[in-house]
Amino acid sequence: MVFPPRIIVRRRLLLITVIFVALIWVSFLTSATPQRQLSSAWMPSIPSFLPPWNFASGQGGRMPLRKPLPPLAARVPCRGPRGKLLSHSPDDELHAANLSAHEYPPPFVGSHEALGLEQTWMTADDRYGPYGFGERLDSYTRSRVDWDAIDWNQLQNECFQRNAGRFPPAAAPFESMPVRFGLRNKQKERRMTPKWDRFRHTRRTAVVVRAWDGFDYKDEDLFYLRSLIVETSLRTGGEYHVVLLVNIKDPAHNIFASQRAYNKAFRNAGIPPELQSIAVLWDDNLLESWYPLIGEHRTMWQVYQPMQLFALFYPQFDHYWQLELDMRFTGDAGAFLDALSTFARNEPRKQALERATFQHLPTLIGPYSNLAAAVDKVNGGDAHVWGPMPNPAIEPIGPVPPFPTARDDVDFSWGVGEDADALVTSFCANVTASLAWQFRDWVGGMGVEGDEAPRFFSPPAVQRASRTLLLAIHEAQVDMGARVPSEATLPTFALWHGLKLSYAPHPVYWHHPDDTATAEAWWKGGPEESPDGIGPTDPTDHPKGMGLTFWWESHWPRLLVDVWMDVGPNPKEDEYPWLARTEADQVYLPNMMLHPMKHRE
Repeated sequence: MVFPPRIIVRRRLLLITVIFVALIWVSFLTSATPQRQLSSAWMPSIPSFLPPWNFASGQGGRMPLRKPLPPLAARVPCRGPRGKLLSHSPDDELHAANLSAHEYPPPFVGSHEALGLEQTWMTADDRYGPYGFGERLDSYTRSRVDWDAIDWNQLQNECFQRNAGRFPPAAAPFESMPVRFGLRNKQKERRMTPKWDRFRHTRRTAVVVRAWDGFDYKDEDLFYLRSLIVETSLRTGGEYHVVLLVNIKDPAHNIFASQRAYNKAFRNAGIPPELQSIAVLWDDNLLESWYPLIGEHRTMWQVYQPMQLFALFYPQFDHYWQLELDMRFTGDAGAFLDALSTFARNEPRKQALERATFQHLPTLIGPYSNLAAAVDKVNGGDAHVWGPMPNPAIEPIGPVPPFPTARDDVDFSWGVGEDADALVTSFCANVTASLAWQFRDWVGGMGVEGDEAPRFFSPPAVQRASRTLLLAIHEAQVDMGARVPSEATLPTFALWHGLKLSYAPHPVYWHHPDDTATAEAWWKGGPEESPDGIGPTDPTDHPKGMGLTFWWESHWPRLLVDVWMDVGPNPKEDEYPWLARTEADQVYLPNMMLHPMKHRE
């Protein structure tokens, strides 16, 4: 039979359509099957409240310019450890004194004014009385708490639920159980790392405190941790959530082999009852399974690997603070972290790196605005980094700058209102210029040119990272073994990706007042003497920091707190800390962050 031409054309079109649809289905089925297999193996560990994960390969595109996030609604009061709303519980309140007879001490580094921090004075009882300090004394006037009966995770989640309407839909409670961490399964895992375009803001921050099994929790450690939970989480309406990330040091326990092994290690870790609901365990086996190309997982080299995996498995936070057990806040910890965050959010991107390489020494340059102006002047209105800092091995994800050059951003507008991806608590130093830094040459995984790319470090590793940054680092370490030392990880990867970096100049004190010679030895002429607009030529060539209130090697914080709490041996007259003020037989300290706070021997 001979068909008319129009019938033949129709049949050919129909046949082509059928073939095209069949090809689409074949393509879909062959690509979808592995993803379904992946889901069955991994999805129990992935929160269902998140948007779909991106399993596509490749770096993807650059971020669009970020828009400032609107302010959150007013905080709804939460219940504290005494069972009352904190807004109606005087026993849970901190008390600050007005010591009019004492001039507030000017910091050696940093400024209360630049951060909007209150210049408070507190005794140890004013500060830690609500959290059990002095509760064994007959003179204790607050209601006592059965701390072992407190479930800090329940209180934090209850607070979040009371404030749930303030947060975007992607925000969710935190649960330490069931266990989410798991060893990497190379056969079934194609890619778990979500891309930045899959993220949904939650407006919440995890405060992750590093711990380890066998740690001897002293009373003062518990005062500190309780205060951290109440002040950062409960008093902010759930904007923070405190977590204890516990390292099981002996990998022979093999804690991820089974739930039984995990539970046994948990029971033997020595975690106080009140903290068990916020504790998450990890070990070196976990790090080795995910980062085999790195080959080094010790804390001094790769302190952020556990945090990277925490961001991967617990992605319900926008940012992640890494804090230490040997820290203390002598004022409201939540207000302090808020102040650091606000400063970083309001800081422009232009010359952020240059400003971060100089310490703000107010006795030598005056207010922080003078430092910023001096940095701009020595750099001629330009910047060393505009967008990503070049590294041929890294495909940046940060946004393309809105101006062709830094000079074109005359008003320093780019980045204002944008949260920092890397928020550091000390100055940044150029790795290649730091001749005495013992980790200077430890870099790898990126080829010859990538390993020679500029790098910056910031000690100590008490820092905040965005989820975007942590997962970008995770991906680079999984895919190619890109590595830099712990203190260089956040600032360096943020710069390579063109993400926002900020050093918030919080107040730091020195154990000798009016010590201009030491200040000048750290300052080294400041921006005016800089040959290239970056900080000191050799940033490791400075005096020892033993007498600083915040510095990795310092001993002074221990003495300060011993005098403050009236514990330990009385210091000699010439060793009594000038920073402590005594009035009516009470010892007061100004508002600051202390580190390190090692236990007394």
